[in-house]
Amino acid sequence: MGTEAKKEEFEYLMTKVNRPGVEKLMIFIRKSDFYSAPASTRFHGSYEGGLLVHSLNVYKNLSQKIVHSPVWSGILSDIPEESIIIVSVLHDICKTYYYTTEMRNKKVNGVWEQVPFYTVDDKIPYGHGEKSVMIIEEYMKLTPQERYAIRWHMGPYSGSQDWGTLGVAFEKYPLALALFEADMEATHISEKEA
Repeated sequence: MGTEAKKEEFEYLMTKVNRPGVEKLMIFIRKSDFYSAPASTRFHGSYEGGLLVHSLNVYKNLSQKIVHSPVWSGILSDIPEESIIIVSVLHDICKTYYYTTEMRNKKVNGVWEQVPFYTVDDKIPYGHGEKSVMIIEEYMKLTPQERYAIRWHMGPYSGSQDWGTLGVAFEKYPLALALFEADMEATHISEKEA
């Protein structure tokens, strides 16, 4: 599926979100580099459009948990579809305006060539999950469950300072744990197969 089709899929999913401010959020997304940004500098999705691909993969993984997982189907079945869409496709919105492209030397067939690579240019150093919540809520209100899920979607990788409260957050809002799993599955399985 090409970039344009993935963009259409994302936009279609966002039409299912019926909240005040969603259109303003979509204007921000369309004007930003969300559709063209990488998902990372050198790991999963480190290519143009990687963030969009990753966001859709997380949505697919989280949606599948509701339908097929004996563990998650009962727990997630009462969560509104728009919440599943919001947390999965917007969990990494903090990566908009986050990467820049620079050039470096790389030896190709014994010859040094200038090649582009992504670097981080964090203009809003507010934390990963926290920044995504902040950006979304500049346009559209989140439910507490959505806020926690997005805030904690990095699980133990957000830093050791959070380890004491991570379990409490996962117990209070299981959607946060399910989103963390869906994100890791996208990063380490879905996007490795692509």
